[in-house]
Amino acid sequence: MKMWTIETILSGSEGILKGGALSSEIAGFSIDTRTIRPGELFIALKGPRFDGHDFIAPAMARGAAGAMVSRAAFEARNKEWQAYLDRAGFVLVHDPLEALQAMATWHRNRFQVPLIGVTGSNGKTTTKEMIAAILSRRGAVLKNEGNLNNHIGLPLSVLRLNADHRAAVLEIGISQKGEMQRLCEIARPTVGVITNIGPAHLEFLGSLAGVAEEKGKLFESVGAEGTAVINLDDPHLASWEGRASNRTTFSLEHPADVTGADLRQAGSGIGFTLRIARTGEEGEILLATSGRHQAYNALAAAAVASSLGYRLDEIGAGLGAFRPVALRAELLEVNGKTILLDAYNANPASMKAALEMLGTFVAPKRGAPRKVAILGDMLELGAHSERAHREIGRYAAAKGVDLLLTVGQWAEQVAEGARHAGLSADAVHAYADLLSLEKGLIPQLREGDVLLIKGSRGMRMEALLPSLGVQRAEKGHN
Repeated sequence: MKMWTIETILSGSEGILKGGALSSEIAGFSIDTRTIRPGELFIALKGPRFDGHDFIAPAMARGAAGAMVSRAAFEARNKEWQAYLDRAGFVLVHDPLEALQAMATWHRNRFQVPLIGVTGSNGKTTTKEMIAAILSRRGAVLKNEGNLNNHIGLPLSVLRLNADHRAAVLEIGISQKGEMQRLCEIARPTVGVITNIGPAHLEFLGSLAGVAEEKGKLFESVGAEGTAVINLDDPHLASWEGRASNRTTFSLEHPADVTGADLRQAGSGIGFTLRIARTGEEGEILLATSGRHQAYNALAAAAVASSLGYRLDEIGAGLGAFRPVALRAELLEVNGKTILLDAYNANPASMKAALEMLGTFVAPKRGAPRKVAILGDMLELGAHSERAHREIGRYAAAKGVDLLLTVGQWAEQVAEGARHAGLSADAVHAYADLLSLEKGLIPQLREGDVLLIKGSRGMRMEALLPSLGVQRAEKGHN
């Protein structure tokens, strides 16, 4: 079934058509002429460094079926675009971004499928992927691709919803006050899960309380008819057990609707016992990823699935099929070394979780290896930056890191924290940039080492991979 025509786009966006035909079919939507495919509608968004209206010509050259543009831009560039009107429809709106969001809201309301909204300071993408792996046992599931989770990416994701989907699971990323409510108005989640609350985006949200308040809007949005999936082990979220009228709880430490116990290393992954109070079921779960924080992500996914009536065997099969997303807790073996690549992003909580994963890692057939932490800056911490980076250095020392290499503006603060916590000076090295780190790294490594590579997205820590012998196509960086 064709989901979109120019006519349905006009209904969703309240736009005006110039050129083209109402019956023209649209294959999808694009905001980027580098990736647009023939038959898609190009949405000309205006950003701080670009204006999509400047890219109408390349969009048409690549086979766009039409374009959504502002009325003001069309009036100013009518002569320039006149040649395209015979074959392409131009949808005129007041503001293309507002129209994109309105169209996604309208489209979401055409479907009654369960939609799971996933947010949190850490683990959003992994939890989203785990949920999708479970729910797909019963049919097609819509999920965000890449990190299309913000005020632009989320509506683009919603627009991909179609009649074949039995459910949708969408990661919701926010960094500013007011964003969560707006994104929930678009996605209309029926189930909301907040993985945890940690010191992420403090530069914009101010404090942990500010982070919790903003992300808590997800639970408010699902309301009495939806389900709030609550992490009872997070002190900033546990109070929702008494506030949410319809809830499913999960925990590793307390009685809950979904619990995990007997967490253990299982080869290069982890295993634990999953218990579901609703059905009285209990069984073993094996994950192809490591770390206590991944067990929490799996429990969150299991709790979501349980709230939707999924059985233990379906949950176990889905979690067993899950594989880490690029740059997120990836496990790589190369040249006699093990690399824990967790370089998509970083904040204090996720950095500590990764260091804990490194500290407990046991390499199959090699026992307890030498543990090397290669850490980049944590960005967007504002006034908390210096203290947070020193604390990470102390934490690395406490978790038994054998060799610590740091890079970036705050590299010396991490190094100082580690030295003050007892890590010997010759085991701690700070570098100003990745090039100098790369030169100093290789001579210090040994066969059998386990390396953790982690830093904020802006640090691009994966650039170290070629020097370590890892060759692969670029992916997962958007």
